[in-house]
Amino acid sequence: MVNKNTGAAKKKRRRREQRRANKADDNSKSDEDSQALQKKPRNSKWNTSYAAMTIEQAQRRLGIRLDKVKTVPIDRMLYERLGVNKETSDAVRETVYDRIVEYIIIEGYPTEASWDFKETNVSDLVLYTIGPILAGVRNTGRSIRLRREREIVSVDGETGGNEEFVVVDEITVEKDKFVLIIEAKRSSTGQALKQIMLSLKDARDNNEGGTVYGFITTGQHWKMLSYDGAEFVMTDEFTVVFDTMQDNKEKWMKENSVVVDCVVVALTNGGIVKDVVVQG
Repeated sequence: MVNKNTGAAKKKRRRREQRRANKADDNSKSDEDSQALQKKPRNSKWNTSYAAMTIEQAQRRLGIRLDKVKTVPIDRMLYERLGVNKETSDAVRETVYDRIVEYIIIEGYPTEASWDFKETNVSDLVLYTIGPILAGVRNTGRSIRLRREREIVSVDGETGGNEEFVVVDEITVEKDKFVLIIEAKRSSTGQALKQIMLSLKDARDNNEGGTVYGFITTGQHWKMLSYDGAEFVMTDEFTVVFDTMQDNKEKWMKENSVVVDCVVVALTNGGIVKDVVVQG
């Protein structure tokens, strides 16, 4: 006759062993994920990637707390600080609106509520948004080019990473100046802010002066940043895509097309390093 207490004890022991095994497996996977994140890509020129740095490490590197970045209204960033005319081409605005609507028709409205909404969808939306602006701004006298998955490396080789959207000014065959960087994330704007600030610092250091611009975006919502070597400045969040925009073109043109102004300002002013004149 089987002792019920003995059988129950065996079952209990087996459950404990299974829980330990599962925990060990989870820890192993966590270690593997961590190692994969920290692993330096083959042939990279930097020691630690932007993605691998913790918020604390990034803040030490930048010399500022991320939650202490100066925030200004978007009008001040665009017009008071830079003195640029508010009016940009209505034709470019029209094209940006049409391209975003086209994206919504093709891929659907960008929302995390959709089970198959991925970061690639955000990247697609960003390209639909900025493409017409890059194509439409041709009178800057600069050789502006968009580079996808462009590597940025700090001057000291300590930090670096591949950024999805980097606009450069091709100065010579061998030399570029960084103009603007876009960090597109499906969510986790805190991580996006960390990565964009690190990349802006390294880009500006490589430029050896001037101001570099950046954007963090989920596709729907955007923030603009600037870094001049002394101070990071960030705008309030602004909305570029809303769910009824297909039927509200006038509203979009009036209230949401500010992204066109933002990108034009960055393309016009980013990466310009003025020569220092030494008085004899």
